[in-house]
Amino acid sequence: MIPFRSYIQKIQPVFWVTLLLMLVFNFFSSRFLSLHNIINLFQQGAVLLIVAAASTLVILSEGLDLSLGSVLTLSGITSVMSVNSGAPVSVAIGIGILTGLICGAITGTLISIFHMQPFIATLGIQGVYYGISLVLTDSVAILTKNSSFIFFGSRIGYLPMAALIGVGAFLLILLVFHKTPFGRYIVAIGGNESGTRLSGVNTRFWKWFLYTFAGGVTGFAGVLLASRLEAADPIVGVGWEFDAIAATILGGTSFQKGKGGVAGTALGVLLITVVRNGLNVIRTPSILQPALIGTILIIAIVIQVGLSMRSTKKEGKNKP
Repeated sequence: MIPFRSYIQKIQPVFWVTLLLMLVFNFFSSRFLSLHNIINLFQQGAVLLIVAAASTLVILSEGLDLSLGSVLTLSGITSVMSVNSGAPVSVAIGIGILTGLICGAITGTLISIFHMQPFIATLGIQGVYYGISLVLTDSVAILTKNSSFIFFGSRIGYLPMAALIGVGAFLLILLVFHKTPFGRYIVAIGGNESGTRLSGVNTRFWKWFLYTFAGGVTGFAGVLLASRLEAADPIVGVGWEFDAIAATILGGTSFQKGKGGVAGTALGVLLITVVRNGLNVIRTPSILQPALIGTILIIAIVIQVGLSMRSTKKEGKNKP
């Protein structure tokens, strides 16, 4: 992991870019920083926060998971189908999480057991999971009116349930990363997999467990998203894996040598959520939004990476 001081320096640019964007959006619409919209920001970013945390863990191991968006979709579908068929809400949630765990285990098997490249394995399996989602729903969104299920994604007065659950799940992932051997093994595998294996760590098992864990976490996020939307849509997860990867990079995590951490990912999620929400608040035409979002994120990533490299070079020169 990156030393704490260096890590803070790496994510500072993202903080300032986010703050600047918030001021710009508020200049064009005073509604942006209203209490109502701030609650919306937390609600909208809650699910991405969970998925991005899972993606960060995978990237810290020098891996990649492009299937998380499809896992998110399929997990939401199985949970909604279960609750609509009369299953108790607790069982439906469990089925959604189990779906994510199974998907993650399959992906982990392809990568850790059959030694497939993560990019190829997850890109291929992504299509399989989306295909299953389309078949199960007949390509049509499935609505649910179960009040107990919907409760988890609702707002009770000013209290955003999805945001509270999302932050709670993120903090739990953060705790697992920093306080368990699992977290240490992830960083060790990303830093030097061969050396970690020679030191006696079963790297094959822990890589498999990592993808399974990421799948389970994303499965939970899929249930939460279905609860918030009151529906399971077979294409709702399209592009989420790329937002999660962007949030990871913006949060100061590198694709190489297990450098970074989970905490900064929250800042990356905030930036992405602010951009998407802000463009809607100032009523930017939807046809322009994808290009604007992509441009803003690329600029933010370039600034973040550029200043990070500059900081690293300075540290190298200051070393005796």
